[in-house]
Amino acid sequence: MALRPLKGQPGKFLDTSSGKVLDISEFREDDKYDTIIIPNGGIDAGAEFIFFRDIQGKRPIDTNFTQTSRLSAGEEMVVERVGATMRLATGNLIPVPADYKRIMEDAHLRVTVNQLLLIEGPLVKFPSGYGMSGQTNETDNGIVSIGVPSTAAASKLIKTQMLTNKHEVEGNMTFFNRAWAGPAFLAGDPPQAVVDLMPTIETPIFVTLWLHGLVKAAVSK
Repeated sequence: MALRPLKGQPGKFLDTSSGKVLDISEFREDDKYDTIIIPNGGIDAGAEFIFFRDIQGKRPIDTNFTQTSRLSAGEEMVVERVGATMRLATGNLIPVPADYKRIMEDAHLRVTVNQLLLIEGPLVKFPSGYGMSGQTNETDNGIVSIGVPSTAAASKLIKTQMLTNKHEVEGNMTFFNRAWAGPAFLAGDPPQAVVDLMPTIETPIFVTLWLHGLVKAAVSK
């Protein structure tokens, strides 16, 4: 999808893929988001965590989806950016920065719309522009985030994506088996022991996936 402004019609854009005219003045800049939990302990090879699917019992701090994998009836959204954050605190749970590093560098994210690929790559590819950064004097020193806390520094999609409640959106975060790298640790004299390349985290990690862009609420709201 690509939006092209219509000459002489302020606020109106043409969706060049569908031919539909959008009145941007009816939209607001906002996010749709969902949160998953990665339990503490060892993460199995091939483990998957799905966003936007399991929303039962979640509150607005965790998700603003009210239907599984779909926008609410009457809602529309122009998705301009996809980002992820790991919560620095949930209640009194304070994950250590080392766990953030393990998740950030080992997870792979794939986002689809109607089972068609929107964007994918290592989790570190998806800065959201939200969050904190800097240094503290906590155990396991430091605060880390996916990218700097600036929305201006978070890259936008080259081609925006239009969503309605007829689209099924899903985010799939996977921890792949990296057995291919095992032999690298056998080099040297004497050979080194093979290292387990799957991460183990000390505390549960709450991860939020953000779809940022322009949102049009249902007329009844």
